[in-house]
Amino acid sequence: MGPSAWIRLGAEALCIRRAGFDARHKCRSAAKIWRGWRHLPVPSASDIKRSQPSGTHPLRVRREAPRIPAFFRSSFRSLAMATTIRMTALAAVIGACLGGSVCVNHAEAAGNEQISSATRTYMIEFADAGALNYTGGVANLRATAPSAGTKPQKFNANSADSLSYRQWVRERQQEYISSMAAQLGHAIEVTHSYEITHSGIAAKLTAEEANSISKLPGVKSIKEEVIETLDTFRGPLFIGADTVWNLAVPGGAASRGKGIVIGVLDSGVNSTHPSFADDASCGFGPSDHKLLSAVDCASSSGGVCNGPQPEAVDSGHGVHTASTAGGNVVTNGASPSPNLPAPYTQLSGVAPCASLRTYKVCPGQTCPGAAIQAGIQNAIIDGIDVMNFSISGGTNPWTDNDRGFLDMMNADIVVSASAGNTSATVTNPVGQVNHRGPWVMTVAASTQDVNLGSGLSATGPGTPPANTQNLLANPGSHMAGVAVPFTNLDIRQFAANSLGCTAGTPYPANYFDNAVALISRGTCAFTEKVANAAAAGADHVIIYNNTFGSINMNTDGAAIPAYSISQAAGNAMSAFITSNGATPTTSSLVAQIAGAVPGDVLANFSFRGPTPAPVADLTKPDITGPGVNILAAGRAADGNYFVISGTSMSSPHLAGSAALVRAVNPTWTPPEVKSALLLTAKISGFQENESTPWNIDDVGSGRVDLSAAPFAGFVMDETFANFLAANPSGGSINVKDLNLPSVRNVGLTAGTPNYTWTRVLRNSTHLPTTWNVTVDQPPGVTVTVNPTSFSFTGAGVPDPDVVFGGDFENFTAPPAPETQTITITATTTAATTGIAFGEVNFTEDTADAPPAHITVAVRRQ
Repeated sequence: MGPSAWIRLGAEALCIRRAGFDARHKCRSAAKIWRGWRHLPVPSASDIKRSQPSGTHPLRVRREAPRIPAFFRSSFRSLAMATTIRMTALAAVIGACLGGSVCVNHAEAAGNEQISSATRTYMIEFADAGALNYTGGVANLRATAPSAGTKPQKFNANSADSLSYRQWVRERQQEYISSMAAQLGHAIEVTHSYEITHSGIAAKLTAEEANSISKLPGVKSIKEEVIETLDTFRGPLFIGADTVWNLAVPGGAASRGKGIVIGVLDSGVNSTHPSFADDASCGFGPSDHKLLSAVDCASSSGGVCNGPQPEAVDSGHGVHTASTAGGNVVTNGASPSPNLPAPYTQLSGVAPCASLRTYKVCPGQTCPGAAIQAGIQNAIIDGIDVMNFSISGGTNPWTDNDRGFLDMMNADIVVSASAGNTSATVTNPVGQVNHRGPWVMTVAASTQDVNLGSGLSATGPGTPPANTQNLLANPGSHMAGVAVPFTNLDIRQFAANSLGCTAGTPYPANYFDNAVALISRGTCAFTEKVANAAAAGADHVIIYNNTFGSINMNTDGAAIPAYSISQAAGNAMSAFITSNGATPTTSSLVAQIAGAVPGDVLANFSFRGPTPAPVADLTKPDITGPGVNILAAGRAADGNYFVISGTSMSSPHLAGSAALVRAVNPTWTPPEVKSALLLTAKISGFQENESTPWNIDDVGSGRVDLSAAPFAGFVMDETFANFLAANPSGGSINVKDLNLPSVRNVGLTAGTPNYTWTRVLRNSTHLPTTWNVTVDQPPGVTVTVNPTSFSFTGAGVPDPDVVFGGDFENFTAPPAPETQTITITATTTAATTGIAFGEVNFTEDTADAPPAHITVAVRRQ
């Protein structure tokens, strides 16, 4: 046996002495890194001391280390002193990786600088269950998961059983980390650890290292971190939130969301903004804060985000979404003031008296997966009620972040997520919808009936036409929503190059000196248009759309103010300029106007269905809400308030809506809350051309209607187990058979021309009700429902206006609420033209509950 082998055995012996006999197998594996021993630096005394475990070793169950056999002792004595020093260094590294600290190396082997330069973050899941899903099996540790078959319930992460199991998970993670370090021959950098939804870590590794440790025992999966992207003065009123604000609920107080906690995973919040102050009218004060926490999830330990609190704000996106969902009522008298134009005097979140917890997972415009997972874990520990996620992803819902949202649902949390927006790389929204998990409420974006923006008007010559006045002008992204007003500047266009692109006829020198350039959208980037106009002397640029709808204009880096206006507005202004010939046309822009626009028009950027395989029989998005030109809070750099568009803005409208529904109906499960919002949504609206009716693949069940959702006469529930079993990869349930407020089958053929779905409705009102069922038939399809009418007595549902005052000793629990099973059958006789859409409609006889509908989508090949 050569000296190298003796060194390996000696290092193994030292490792066993340090870590305990129960670690002998790990020591044997760790000692295999002897191949690199010659390159290890000679450790200092402090390095060796730091590598030794202090206090209680994480391998809790241990015996007294045995006396090292003479076989090992002789190996040490046979080596030269220099070799002994190197062997000690090797053992120190092994000991450090098996010690109580996370393996972040402080005395790394030479050459690791080259390895680290190629590292990326990898998400590593271990075989052990997270505390939320642990059903028992570890000696002396009781199950911590909710009992099978029970309704979702808040997870107590700090119960005695949970704390004991979480400690065991941490200890196991240290063992895995040590094994990984031994396998790689150096310590690893761990940025996050998870122990609630699953046991895992996020670590910096090279691709080769990730592949190497993927084969270790206990490693369930390892995948590279996915980087996601960040995807209301009038909005709450437009969707009927004031109906709930003025509603008497148990206790006699008006419900504006008090008692509900909304979580926001985003880019941070402006904690000093009046939208997040302790509003006394909501009962907030020194002992009950509006903003309960604002943490940075750039790193975490044990599932708890441990970055700065309050979090720093990198962009205004998170401020905007949090205030849209649950921001305070802020009036023009606030400081800073929103300065709303008449007749508006205040703006508000949808649930203005809800509490907020924010989790910074986006350090800029991108959102690392490790931070997102940490935010999910932390939110479950905090026991929030509703989560908003205005971030991309969710296209593989049983394996990506949407899987964490299923755990949130099981912890009694409603999740609202944005459907996604078009971009320079994804210009067609059809079939691109994000967040395909059937347990997630996926939200499209549409218009409200009033937009707030800058007002562009022609001022001369003479009396300009009415269609050139108060044109809504939206600042480009580089202006952060802050307009730069101007008065009586010439507005010019260049007919030889109306697009303003470099490839066209160049602008004459100084053509736009001290003037406003009017340019059409198309062909080249907005920034190119603005740069060319600026080079020709323009002070401002107005870009008008070349199609229906508004523009979410990316002008980052532009040197002068730039605004977008609609196609109709641009054509009107262009025609007026042309009609004036050589006489200069003048224009002015005021900072803010409230202009009437058509409501319930689908945003041209909003991602939509059909949902691709393997979940083609699932309707997404689920619902739509206001997401075009939404005014809400921002950073100081944004002027404290700003207007932006996107499904990022519509999702918090639904998060706030879910908060109000939960405040009125505190016993409803997350799937029941979602179903109430979908069943009662306003189905009619238009695509972006403002004339073609939108369809189910555009907006799901329709636009949220809070004048109806909290009062739904029945709701629909589904279980965590069934959602999990609907995984297209090996699941036992077909996604189209889940108990959802939609039915869909796009795979009918001549051989299987019909399909029957079963749905279960639970009564949710204490009043007796009778429901009649009708069908808006899909073209080329016959849909029948059985039964066509049914009734509920109201038994088992408490009267919200009655407070119990009886004899508790003789109290008899009420019966469970009644349920009604219905079947919906689609019959085809020939191939359909694409996907055929319809609705199953439910109308209550005496209007004691709002109408409801279940959407139908069928295709026969």
